[in-house]
Amino acid sequence: MNEPLDSKECLINFCHEIESCQLLPEDIDLLNKNRVEVKYLKGENICKQGSFANQLIYIKKGLSKLYLEEDSKVQILCINSAHSILGIQSLTAPHGIFHYTVSALEEVQACLFDMEVIREIAQRNAGFAYSLLSKVNQDYVLTYKRFISLSVKQLHGRMADLLLCLADQVYQSKHFTLNLSRRDLAELTAMTHESVTRILKDFKDQQMIKLEGKSIKIVNREKLIRVSKQE
Repeated sequence: MNEPLDSKECLINFCHEIESCQLLPEDIDLLNKNRVEVKYLKGENICKQGSFANQLIYIKKGLSKLYLEEDSKVQILCINSAHSILGIQSLTAPHGIFHYTVSALEEVQACLFDMEVIREIAQRNAGFAYSLLSKVNQDYVLTYKRFISLSVKQLHGRMADLLLCLADQVYQSKHFTLNLSRRDLAELTAMTHESVTRILKDFKDQQMIKLEGKSIKIVNREKLIRVSKQE
């Protein structure tokens, strides 16, 4: 992890994300005095499951993966893009812990806010608390959809779901360079590495996607959507 940066850009972006909460000038000043901007390199943990959640983490730039660890098993729940916020779930419990691990898929720039300061502002600023609640509820809804996909859909449907999610929500483009390994894709879709490779080849052969190394282009979105609905 690199040395902390000294920039107000992360604070400005964070405040923009929660602009509906009408932060008071004294709130912004308090946040600014109790935050630090940090750069994480690819592969570094941004937060660790089971560790104390002493900071609320705002991801200013870069992709990361959020996953659960149980013994030697890993289940990736989602890919975080820029502007995600980590640790809200731990806000209401003193000495709360992170319930998941998040690691950087590329260089990530994050703003870390002292959790006690976040808690203090949330207790006296209903708009701020409501905005944070809205953020975490959006994450929960996406997680529910992910579990439906994993528990109900067949392998091809799961992979089609994932590709559409990556194109629409993460990369926001039908043509993207994948930051994920085949192992990451397997852990996201709860299938084997071999199944991932086979299904991607099937999609390529059926001309739903173009696949060159880590570059993926969705060429038949309608067909991919139909496959994603298969149970």
